[in-house]
Amino acid sequence: MQYSKLADVYDALESTTKRLGHVHIISEFLKNVSILDLGTTILLLEGRVFPRWDEREIGMASKMMLKAISVASGESKERVNSEWKKTGDLGTVSHNLIKKKKQHTLGSHELTVKKVLNNLRKLVTIEGQGSVDKKISLVAELLTSAKPNEAKYIVRTILNDMRIGVGEGSIRDAIVWAFFGKEIKVNYNKKENNVEMEDRENYNKYVDAVQRAYDITNDFA
Repeated sequence: MQYSKLADVYDALESTTKRLGHVHIISEFLKNVSILDLGTTILLLEGRVFPRWDEREIGMASKMMLKAISVASGESKERVNSEWKKTGDLGTVSHNLIKKKKQHTLGSHELTVKKVLNNLRKLVTIEGQGSVDKKISLVAELLTSAKPNEAKYIVRTILNDMRIGVGEGSIRDAIVWAFFGKEIKVNYNKKENNVEMEDRENYNKYVDAVQRAYDITNDFA
């Protein structure tokens, strides 16, 4: 699946603070994700590279990310740092600078969710002499291929700072809405931001079942 589709969902999630709105957006999206991409997609929706039970961390600091954005955008580190001070978010900085660059280039290679996740996982394996430069190069490669909004969320994922307000409960409920819609008969009223359902007790059974599965695996993917 194209990473741009996931980036569009991130944008939609960031545009609302309503929890039920988040659940609706994610559930509608998950309905159309292939089984082959589902695990990867849910992990990235959580802003994660590894499941919660996996203690590995990317370990890439903001200063390293600043250098990667500089390489990908062609802007000086001083310029990137200046923009960072203005916005307080390197994701937004990468969006703005990559957008400026794309206006003067032929575009980018299309990223997939698997390509993004695989590259981010590679960061964990890079160790030893020259590892910092290798990590910066790997991230810069992704950002160079990314569209502006893709770049924003790649950076935020690496820094573990998604800023889209999606918690475990929203992911759990979105799974219920997406895959058990016929059984629970839920109708989301966007205008009123409320949920209508025929049988609350039946709905809670499905929510509890998904929650139990998560408690056992510690992995929504």
